[in-house]
Amino acid sequence: MIKNIKRLIQRLSDEDQAVRREAAERLSAGDERAVYPLIKALSDENAGVQDTAMRSLIDIGGETTGYMILPLLRKDVYLRNTALVILRELGEAVVSLLYSALKDKDNDIRKFAIDILRDIKEGVDPSKIVPLLSDPNANVRAAAAKAIGAKGYKNAIPELSNRLKDDEWVCFYALEALGELRAEEVIEEIKGLLHSRSTIVRFAAIEALGKIGSKRAADMLMSYLHIAPDDEVNVIIKAIISAGVTPEMSDLSRYLIKMLEEGDLEEREIALKGIASINCREAIPIMVDIAGSLEPSLAENEQEFLLLKDTIVSINSEEELLKILDSPDIKHRGKSLAIEILGEMRSEKAIYRLIDYLADSRRGPRKASAVALGKIGRHESIRPLIEVAMNDADSNVRRSAIEAIGNMQAKDAFSPLLEMLELEEHYDIIEKIVESLMKIDATSFLSDISQYRDNVREAIAKTIFSVELLLRLTNDPSEAVKIAAIHGLGYAGTDEAISRLVGLTKERAPDIRKAAIAGLGEARYCAHELFDALKDEDSWVRFYAVKAIALSCDNEEVIKGMKAAMYDEFIPVVMSAIDILMEIGSKEADEILAAHKEHRNLDVREKIKRYCKDQDAQTGIKEWA
Repeated sequence: MIKNIKRLIQRLSDEDQAVRREAAERLSAGDERAVYPLIKALSDENAGVQDTAMRSLIDIGGETTGYMILPLLRKDVYLRNTALVILRELGEAVVSLLYSALKDKDNDIRKFAIDILRDIKEGVDPSKIVPLLSDPNANVRAAAAKAIGAKGYKNAIPELSNRLKDDEWVCFYALEALGELRAEEVIEEIKGLLHSRSTIVRFAAIEALGKIGSKRAADMLMSYLHIAPDDEVNVIIKAIISAGVTPEMSDLSRYLIKMLEEGDLEEREIALKGIASINCREAIPIMVDIAGSLEPSLAENEQEFLLLKDTIVSINSEEELLKILDSPDIKHRGKSLAIEILGEMRSEKAIYRLIDYLADSRRGPRKASAVALGKIGRHESIRPLIEVAMNDADSNVRRSAIEAIGNMQAKDAFSPLLEMLELEEHYDIIEKIVESLMKIDATSFLSDISQYRDNVREAIAKTIFSVELLLRLTNDPSEAVKIAAIHGLGYAGTDEAISRLVGLTKERAPDIRKAAIAGLGEARYCAHELFDALKDEDSWVRFYAVKAIALSCDNEEVIKGMKAAMYDEFIPVVMSAIDILMEIGSKEADEILAAHKEHRNLDVREKIKRYCKDQDAQTGIKEWA
């Protein structure tokens, strides 16, 4: 209950719209005394006041509010629509009032009452609406049919069936409701409407049979499909799929393929669902070709591509995919997809065809074949894959072949991969060779790390999980190797690893100190060395110290560290500290930011100013800048 309600009501007549709006907002906590003044405020000249008054009436709620709002349904369009919104939001409290309105002499009032009851979720008895299916007004009958369907009131099916001979729009909503109610007992009557002169009724009958979802309904739709006008075919297919396609409905194939080839995205999705349901193998080349024609770099194509691929995989498609590999009509992207799927299917029948494709002139099929052969994992593909890994002109293809060999854990490939490792210059390929050698025989490969070149040891440090080896590599003569090992220790996070990281924060080389600080952050270890690093002579060590403190320490310690970081001469350190303080959002954090409202750097000042403006309304902190 609010005090001074009379004064607030008086302010609804103030000349200042801001005062009127504030009064309307505060009256939301009022009682019945505020309802009539707020109803008057619905006609205020200011839209903001109108909207606030509407929301306040909803907040007050109750049957009394509904009773006083109900007459607005007879007013102009704006007030009527506003009344509809309020009554819907008042919900169960106004249901009895709306029952009375169902008997109103005004056709519109009866229809509005039905519409509101339809949208109220709880407390509505649908049987009260059923008599209005016989209302003298067609719009009221249509609204009643729609409401009964929305409420799921199956007891009204006989009365809805009687409306199938009614005016066009009443029949339409009766069909819609019967579909929602899955009224299988009236499908013969609905079937008769498939031959109606009204296009609207025919389409509604088709959709109703689809929603009913029985085999009888699907069979009726199948029979009608063969004689239906062209503009109804896709709607019928959609309904059949909704009703439930069975594998024996092979007659659908040509319609589904046509929809797949000529339809829009939504229709193609429907067609693909049907194709999967009837195991339509003849659609596979078309699906592969469509998928191959999609530009993979465009995000909007990703969903369609995955849907096409999933549909192909769901069908027993091995033989069709093998034929595609020999087809001159399928583009290379489509063939790459076919190869990819054969690999996922572990198709042993495809092995020798895929080995042949390793020599294809196009990169896509070569790469896809290497990946697929790795998944199939048969010994006869190891030697061809090694050949590709050593000699292919494209590094992406070589990398895929090396990864496939590793996934197969092919012992025969260990020595050839070691030979490649000695000569390889591309670092990404070196990393992939190291990963594969680890999968094949990690013990032999790591038995003497010192024999390898610097970039190989670095790749090893990035790959291994052994804390013992990582500790050893932190003493490596190569700084790059040491840094990679330090990051590995951070991810490991063991006591030994943390102890070594703490020691490395004292190293002379700033990049080593930076890596050690970052490693402590990865390990979520809040050490005093992180706070010492805020005074480091190297700017980037201080920057990483800020990040590590935020990751590792509790809010009290973080705030202490950020307070010091706000005085740093290196602006990226300050900006990072601001981000962290903003994320904490506590009183202490805000006070630290407030203390730097006049910072020497413009970007810092502007960032703090924007934050203060955003926080002002939420926290009560006044704008500092």
